[in-house]
Amino acid sequence: MGTSGTPFIALLEPTALPWERHFPPDEQPHAASIPRTFIDAMKVRTEVFVQEQKIPQENEFDSDDARCAHWVIYASVNRTVQPAVTDPATGEILRPRQSETQSLPIGTLRLVPFPHAPHPVNGGVYVDEKLVSAPAGSSTATTTGAASTAATEGTQSREPAPIPPKPTFAPDRPTTFHDGIEPYVKLGRLAVLREFRGRGIAAQLVHAALDWIRTHPDYFDPSPTERGFEQLGMEQPGSAAAGAVPATPPKWNGLVCCHAQEGAVKAWKRCGFQVDEGMGKWFEEGIPHVGMFLRVEVDRSIKKV
Repeated sequence: MGTSGTPFIALLEPTALPWERHFPPDEQPHAASIPRTFIDAMKVRTEVFVQEQKIPQENEFDSDDARCAHWVIYASVNRTVQPAVTDPATGEILRPRQSETQSLPIGTLRLVPFPHAPHPVNGGVYVDEKLVSAPAGSSTATTTGAASTAATEGTQSREPAPIPPKPTFAPDRPTTFHDGIEPYVKLGRLAVLREFRGRGIAAQLVHAALDWIRTHPDYFDPSPTERGFEQLGMEQPGSAAAGAVPATPPKWNGLVCCHAQEGAVKAWKRCGFQVDEGMGKWFEEGIPHVGMFLRVEVDRSIKKV
């Protein structure tokens, strides 16, 4: 298999995804209703996270995927369709090798809009987005026993647990780079196929996402009529609590977060991200993660349509 040409990147904006969590990408029962770009993204994620890092298949698709923007980078790959046939006696080529060029998805990245679930607990252990263990003395330690039992039972069940609801906008604990209130977007699920690593593919994906959100800063700004006042952490004008909470919808002002696997921190640093020491370290599906932030300049000259 050889590569040719310049890789190109496709963008999939948020869309409904009738994805069945316990089926791999090639076996999705509703594949005809799922954008090809997302299936390609999940092929890369499955190969990297499920096959390589041993994350359960049913935990790879989550509650954020349908509301995310997804980027997939493709390479033009020459594949042999039929090998050459030679005469074993003379070595003469009886039938030449036949090949064709295909577009192969080799990397992916997603951008999660606000709001987000609370920052992970320092030292916490998460399985399928749920906190199942926390250090003694933490504010959540006393609540994780039942969650741990439920998560254990869920992993033993033949059917995956239902996808949790979308988070609501609410104050969070402050960290080094986040005051606990300012809206931020989050990059994640950065994955590149093993044979294409070391070629700057990850950086191309990150820069493509940052360039897009920088010029579309209002894209994810929510409307109370669309999401509801309570969902946005607001009180409806005229209510008794009005004035005690923000009176205008939250807006994004350039803050970008990522939950980076420890082994990928250097790659994120090369893209300008800094480790948020105040967020600490936690484990997702057994893999240590840290929080990182970057602030970008936004261009509001392009209006959301």
